[in-house]
Amino acid sequence: MTRVLMAEATDYRSTARVGSHAIARAFVAGGADVCWVGTPLYPTTLAGSQRDAQTRRRVGIWKHGGEITDERVTEYYPLTLLPVVNRPFFRSRFAAVNTLRATIPPVGRVIRRHGFATPDLLWLSASRFSFPMMSLVTARRRAYRMSDDWASFPEVPRALIDLEARIIDSVDAVFVTAHILAERVRARRPDVVYLPNGVDEAFFSTPAADDEIVRRLPRPRIVFVGTLGSWVDLDAVAATARRLPNASVVLVGPGEPAGGDRLPTNVHRTGPVEYERLPAVLHACDVGIIPFRRVPRTEAASSNKLFQYLAAGIPVVASRTHEFDRTGAPATLCDSADAFAEAVASALEHPDAGRSARVAFARQHTWATRFELVKRTLGL
Repeated sequence: MTRVLMAEATDYRSTARVGSHAIARAFVAGGADVCWVGTPLYPTTLAGSQRDAQTRRRVGIWKHGGEITDERVTEYYPLTLLPVVNRPFFRSRFAAVNTLRATIPPVGRVIRRHGFATPDLLWLSASRFSFPMMSLVTARRRAYRMSDDWASFPEVPRALIDLEARIIDSVDAVFVTAHILAERVRARRPDVVYLPNGVDEAFFSTPAADDEIVRRLPRPRIVFVGTLGSWVDLDAVAATARRLPNASVVLVGPGEPAGGDRLPTNVHRTGPVEYERLPAVLHACDVGIIPFRRVPRTEAASSNKLFQYLAAGIPVVASRTHEFDRTGAPATLCDSADAFAEAVASALEHPDAGRSARVAFARQHTWATRFELVKRTLGL
């Protein structure tokens, strides 16, 4: 039986699903057992663990020493006394190398008890403990999936960026999610594999009914799905809402962006929504938007939502970035807030035009297709 140990930066059951979630489920579908070692816990996390249900769940799993919480998936969230955060001492190389040596209980003991001390594959991501995990277990093969430009994240300590280079040099395969990342890594790893994000099969099927969070909103509906971080271009959102005052602009996802309270009244924020509900939300909307500020973080971003919108058949309007330029997707790319608003208005005039081409493009970018590339690269 194939055993895969995944060092991850997120909660396995987070409402915000990223590529690692899809990869984990693909391993399971292929018959593998997966151990997901995710978002680390700190003493301060325990002190505030009553703040939200997701944190309480992770703390509960830590207390139980890990749990099989999904078919063939074991979850564990280690408690470390040496967190790797951007503060004096804790941003040091010493902290980044030794964070897993300061866990209660020893994380290696937990991994051994669940049978993953010698996995067939160690799958590493942009986790704060990916580097020390390499010395904690003995894996037959090791792979690293680089999904972001860490240098563009001010909260990421320099030590983690330096150790990422050592991971890239050490593993058997390096996957990157954006062309700009491939260009950067290729000097160290000529065999780097471009593996962008993809889309689940559920997004192609038209649900029986609209999701309740959009049902009450008048059409046309313009939707954005994702975290409302500083990289989201609220000027483009506001310009679109003002250009189309009778439309509903729906922002689906977590986050409290600066200036979000000053958006026009036809902009509706839903907060986080369960991943399983997103297909019904998208099929009930008329245009999908990706309003990004052009910053290093977004230049290196492969967006799940691009493929999800296309799978639902709706027109896509996005801010121009290096990655979007290179995908060849049937989407309208814009260079300013005003151009963005006009492109959305134009898309609404003939929303069904090009639907078959959009769905066909998305069909080429499913997670099943992505996983076939992973298997070929790793010889699985």
